[in-house]
Amino acid sequence: MWLFWLTMYLVVTVFFFSVSQLPDIRVAHGMLGYLVLIIAASRHGGRALSLTLVVLSYLAVDWYFVPPRFTVLSATNLDWIVLLGFLATGWMISERFATEQAARRVAEERTREVERLSSERLQLEREASTSRVLKEADRLKNALISSVAHDLRSPVATLSLLADPASGFEPDVALRRIGEEAMRLGEFIGTMQRFASEGGSALLMSRYHAPHEVIQTALKSWEAALTNREVRVAAMDGTLQVACDLTLSVQVLGNLLQNAARYSAPATPIDVYVHAADTTIDMIVADRGPGISGDVEKLFTPMRRYTRSYVETSSEASMGMGLNIARTFARAQRGDVLYRAREGGGAEFVLRLPRELPKFVQ
Repeated sequence: MWLFWLTMYLVVTVFFFSVSQLPDIRVAHGMLGYLVLIIAASRHGGRALSLTLVVLSYLAVDWYFVPPRFTVLSATNLDWIVLLGFLATGWMISERFATEQAARRVAEERTREVERLSSERLQLEREASTSRVLKEADRLKNALISSVAHDLRSPVATLSLLADPASGFEPDVALRRIGEEAMRLGEFIGTMQRFASEGGSALLMSRYHAPHEVIQTALKSWEAALTNREVRVAAMDGTLQVACDLTLSVQVLGNLLQNAARYSAPATPIDVYVHAADTTIDMIVADRGPGISGDVEKLFTPMRRYTRSYVETSSEASMGMGLNIARTFARAQRGDVLYRAREGGGAEFVLRLPRELPKFVQ
């Protein structure tokens, strides 16, 4: 297995060497290629193999893509942030798969042990102990990976879907989509760099965009989370323009779409439509789920999660960060994320953004 994946690493590295001088090649392309390699290796290999590929990929990205190219450990301050972000992402991916593999082995061992035991009391005690351990592990995991892991999860899932031959995508379509996702991932990392460097107060890339462009980009970026779900986008005025940072707005809308898919029945459609006011434009995600009762504002508090979900598997369960991140990103653009009950049952989450850029941007 080591020989196979190290060979695959050499193949990817030789490929990037052959294209590294192309004018359109970007750091995001290299990061994407090696992240896909790390994901694939982590699914089949152990922690040692995954971490080895993380380190080798980090060095390759630094060598081929970070100016000055073909040098190691000579990056600028901002480039170090990109490299460390890539290293942290690769490490989290490898650790996630290693943890899942370890948990699966532990679960199999415990299952065999329970089968050997005849005492129901001992079996219940073991289940209670396992539950406490898993809950504590979840709490620590949520505190560590926080919002970065939350927002990288869906792009990684989409990239995995595009890279999977069984998904049915034509190679040329998959490569084009992978390139688009790589560009969006690079833009997201760049935006997060600005937030991290200036505490969230950095100047955003606010521009005029059509609401339709924001919605369609979000649908593509969060395709993996919306698999087998019908999303109906209402017709809208093609002349409408909204003033926003496209990367952040796509993240917000993607979080709202993912919540709608999680908290509504799979057979019910998700509706997306736009409402224009004098100074703001609302992009609304509506579902036919159970709706929300009680203190709605608690939903926008970190680590809060509504429990009546149609999706509660270990790989898809919410960390309770999505709405908090969505509101933070929206308010950074002079907007907001709001909730209201949907007429006839269900929920509507509104991404409200201004129609005009601030004067200092204009």
